[in-house]
Amino acid sequence: MTSRQGRAIAAVAGPLAYLTCVQAGPAALGPDQREVLGVGAWMLVWWLMEPVPLAVTSLLPVIVLPLFGVVTLRDVTAPYANEMIFLFLAGFLLAAALEFWGAHLRLALRIVAAAGRNGRRIVLALMVATAVLSMWISNTATAAMMYPIAMALGQLFGEGAPADRIRTSLFLGLAYAASIGGMGTLIGTPPNLIFAAAAKELLGQPIDFARYLLIGVPCVILLVPICWALLCYVIYPSEAVLGEAAEHAVAERRTRLGKFKGGERATIVVFGLTALAWIFREPKQLGILSIPGLTSLAPGLSDAAIGLAGALALFLIPARDVTGERRRLLSWHEAKGIPWEVLLLFGGGLSLAAATEVTGLTQWFGELVTGLQGASPFIVLLAVAAGTVLLSELASNTAVAAMAMPIAAGLASGADLPAIRVMAVVALAASAGYALPIATPPNAIAYGSGRVTARQMLRAGLVMDVVAVLVIVGVVLLLGPVAG
Repeated sequence: MTSRQGRAIAAVAGPLAYLTCVQAGPAALGPDQREVLGVGAWMLVWWLMEPVPLAVTSLLPVIVLPLFGVVTLRDVTAPYANEMIFLFLAGFLLAAALEFWGAHLRLALRIVAAAGRNGRRIVLALMVATAVLSMWISNTATAAMMYPIAMALGQLFGEGAPADRIRTSLFLGLAYAASIGGMGTLIGTPPNLIFAAAAKELLGQPIDFARYLLIGVPCVILLVPICWALLCYVIYPSEAVLGEAAEHAVAERRTRLGKFKGGERATIVVFGLTALAWIFREPKQLGILSIPGLTSLAPGLSDAAIGLAGALALFLIPARDVTGERRRLLSWHEAKGIPWEVLLLFGGGLSLAAATEVTGLTQWFGELVTGLQGASPFIVLLAVAAGTVLLSELASNTAVAAMAMPIAAGLASGADLPAIRVMAVVALAASAGYALPIATPPNAIAYGSGRVTARQMLRAGLVMDVVAVLVIVGVVLLLGPVAG
């Protein structure tokens, strides 16, 4: 079968799934519920098989649902302007400025340079640098930026089995750390913001930047060292060390960067102030110490407004580039290159989630799993996490999170669990596809290096999938009450 034939089959399979749900759906569902279920099935098929771009599929609710009177056009389009979409837009713009001025590369080289010549420490340093950057910059951009550094380091290990194993760990660690780091902050990866938006839309529970850190950061802190230890000591053990040439290579890259440039310094300051404002937007109570938040002065201040204010500052503040020419920290030339299609993908998932809630389809999903009542919360969340990871190996993690959030909310009601925790597990697990090259762009980048085979990735990735499921469920069970 050619790729053209495959796309043609996929294009037809989506509408067929829709018609099947509408005409032969469960008898317990009303006409509106079947329509929403059908649109969800159509979107699921097209998100998995991609006969059209993911963003185009995300427009289906706007086309179909008002047509049959399920919801009004105004209601179905409102989620496409959800405040979380503007927060992610701000994150994209901040990341574009960091990348333009090279601030991200300086941080990465500094961390790697601190590792010395021990191969295992170099893998750890590269993973830490990648995870830290991925908390703020897209997973794909982070992996692409760190890739040449990993290639340069990998070439300096020489020949032999120990060198080959450390190179395998280096590139797998790069890919996995990019995905793990994205779990850490609300803007780290799309599923996190989908979770926050769905929590507000479906449950009326706002998840702000600081509150999300309570579950996101512990996952990163646990998964990065565990992943490193498994790669370097268990799955691909090696005691390889670098020669002096490697240290010189990293030092040379740092030298070429030179001193902090005016634009680079100013961008880091804007970024740092924005991050601090996100963290301290709400008042903090640390024991007997009470720290007032920015909302004490401006009650209507939101995370999206803070992010957009930081982005606006980048468009206003002037600086000199490497040629000495005076320009703004961020121009539309860089801004127009951000992944705008992801914002539409967000909107489509949120629109479907809202329609699922309004028509009562969420309650029907919950009734399907009433058999889970009385089951251990650990078992329920484990099943949710495992199912999400399995889907994320085969489809976009953004698409998986978008279509799974309303289902998770319904499942929670059927299993007598707080919906916010089930949805948090879905969001985190959607970023945990480690076994296949097609699972995530960082995986594809690592596989494309030629230093990692599909079998090697599968061997390490299956272990990491299991570990990630256990860590995510453990963190949500332990810290979920604190985070909400």
